[in-house]
Amino acid sequence: MIVGVLGAGHVGLVTCVSLASIGHHVSGYDIDRSKVEALMERRMPFHEPGLQDALDAQVAGGHLSFTDDIAGAVAGADVVFICVGTPTRASGQANLLAVERAARDIAKEATGPLVVVEKSTVPAGTSTHVERTLARERPDLVGSLELLSNPEFLREGRALEDAMHPERILVGGSSPRAFEVMRRLYRPFLDAGVPLIETDITSAELSKHASNAFLALKISYTNALARLCEASGADIEAVARVMGADPRIGPEFLAAGLGFGGYCLPKDLAAFEHMSERLGYAFPMLAEVARINEEAIQAAMSKVRDVVWNVEGKRVALLGLSFKPDTDDVRFSPALALARALIAEGASVVGFDPVAGDAAQDEIPELDVAADPYEAAEGASCVVVCTAWDELRELDLDQLGTRMAARNLVDGRNLLDGTAAIAAGFTYRAMGRPDPTPASPPP
Repeated sequence: MIVGVLGAGHVGLVTCVSLASIGHHVSGYDIDRSKVEALMERRMPFHEPGLQDALDAQVAGGHLSFTDDIAGAVAGADVVFICVGTPTRASGQANLLAVERAARDIAKEATGPLVVVEKSTVPAGTSTHVERTLARERPDLVGSLELLSNPEFLREGRALEDAMHPERILVGGSSPRAFEVMRRLYRPFLDAGVPLIETDITSAELSKHASNAFLALKISYTNALARLCEASGADIEAVARVMGADPRIGPEFLAAGLGFGGYCLPKDLAAFEHMSERLGYAFPMLAEVARINEEAIQAAMSKVRDVVWNVEGKRVALLGLSFKPDTDDVRFSPALALARALIAEGASVVGFDPVAGDAAQDEIPELDVAADPYEAAEGASCVVVCTAWDELRELDLDQLGTRMAARNLVDGRNLLDGTAAIAAGFTYRAMGRPDPTPASPPP
């Protein structure tokens, strides 16, 4: 099939590559000419494991191309995906200007019957406005431009894996022909046993926000439990293990730490709350999820104060700057939120991240960025583990400690062996866990 994808960001580019990988001919469009030129030269605009090799293969094989001419992505296509950004306004409302612009452009360039697909995360009811826009721009194609919702459920750091091995495919709409087009589009996945869920379009739109808000809820619930564990002497790792063993709950998203970040969960949580208010339903749980998420940063700050006493004038090293491992995305990163809080109290902050150092420094110019964890620890009064990178699990604690002004370690992701840290002479604080005690010497 001939497929057009509008928007070459995280969602759009993964959509391009995955659909090309199952045999479709895909044209990716972006308004940013420099991004298009980079992709034509097979240069990735962001870090995502496996995506570079897949991009190279599909471009070389002739299944994937990129353009800054929207007609090249729309004219003659069977399906066109809207994968543009929906950033949050100050009010929390999703900014849908790019979605409206994409709908107008698709209508103008359409050359015949076409299935238009919302893949951007949009509030429930957006489809009504998109359909009106398509009809207003091309009254001659009313009934031929058919709209569907096909939300993505991609995790940064595992986006290509999620796209190529989806847990479910959700399609919302009302046109039997459009549903059949999507079944043909996703046939290789469906033949492999991936469940296809078909709903009305509004339910599909709402499902994406509902899913992300629930994942955020699990994280905040766990962090609230971590505060309770700290107060009672319980261990959040043990509590989460017990909870996760219940198949009704499951182990995913039950890790205590600095909270969630990235572009999707904070944005979608705020947009979901705003949509609920607009529809006349108070949903205070959503605001509480956000509050607890911010509280997790303050909990980490309290642990830093506990081990260094006065933060002002101290050097603090943050290990991990991206919002999660395996990505260079620092948008709404808890590590950067902690960095800002430390700087505001007069600390000198240095950070290390395997791939996100430059992006972090662009966000916070006062942040020094080191080439490795040990350089970051040089002269530091405290090291804080902020992102659960695999590279940080195998830290040489003795080498780390010899570079520091004082051996203080705050494990913001419960990543390290606290007993080993104590044995290496560190004052060690974790999230929601009792302070480990030194091992007794052998008799």
